[in-house]
Amino acid sequence: MDADIASRESKTLPAGSVITRTVKPGQEPAFEAWLHGISQAGARFPGHRSVTILRPPAGERDYTIVLQFDSEENLKGWLDSDIRREWVERSQTLTEGDGSKLVVSGLEHWFTLPGKSAPHRPPPWKMAILTVLVVYPTILVLNALLAPVLRRVPHPIGPLIVTICLTLLLTYLLMPNMTRLAYSWLYPRERT
Repeated sequence: MDADIASRESKTLPAGSVITRTVKPGQEPAFEAWLHGISQAGARFPGHRSVTILRPPAGERDYTIVLQFDSEENLKGWLDSDIRREWVERSQTLTEGDGSKLVVSGLEHWFTLPGKSAPHRPPPWKMAILTVLVVYPTILVLNALLAPVLRRVPHPIGPLIVTICLTLLLTYLLMPNMTRLAYSWLYPRERT
């Protein structure tokens, strides 16, 4: 029964893939054209939501491509497609190595550490418990700290301010640190 629920959840949760490619010196214009082409091809696949391209700062050559699909099943359809495979083959003369790929779905991205890919997804109940343990006290603190501001703004703006602060804190500070602390509980089969 639990496997059926997990299977349904993985098909309905949004999913993303973070891909890093190192471009050969002097191949940046050709790689940019390749990015445009593969992005257009991916946009035609079922469930495609977005593609974000993070270009390297001056003097560096690592591009990061973030794909978003409406489900893990649709993301897998794109990643395993012949069309994508053909596009990746075209990039071989433009890039060094095979790059790296990380696939995440739902809130799972909060439970991965930079530079460390986990062999499996933590159970949803563990992610839910850890999220509640972090979100609840954070909301209490934000409401207390922001109370003077929240009293002076219209009601729809106050929750928006709290939501923005909460999301930024969770994504960039709290969840990465909490994941480090709880890593052996989240991923009992893999040690850091």
